[in-house]
Amino acid sequence: MAATLSSSFVASTGAVGFSLSSTDGLRAQRMQPCQQARQTTECAVRLRFTRGGRHKAPFYRLVAIDRKDRREGRPLEFLGFYDPLKKETQLNAPAIKKWLQNGAIPSDTV
Repeated sequence: MAATLSSSFVASTGAVGFSLSSTDGLRAQRMQPCQQARQTTECAVRLRFTRGGRHKAPFYRLVAIDRKDRREGRPLEFLGFYDPLKKETQLNAPAIKKWLQNGAIPSDTV
């Protein structure tokens, strides 16, 4: 089974994608530009809380997220949680240190 690797450039989005085509005609999906940006740490990243739980029972997760995304947007990585009713906290300290060393800025609340 012979497979060829071809690259393509999409001028409208600026995304470079690679597709693997085989004799079967199967093609691997190209990575979308937003997914490419989510995998890099070059963009401005913030450490924020996202709210979960139910009415009058809040639950917060600490996440690394692009600064332009909304509060409940898709995070780059989950870093821990905080339950204000039980006063319970669990943090992934090595991952938080990694993001801070890469230039992530914690929000005022964090």
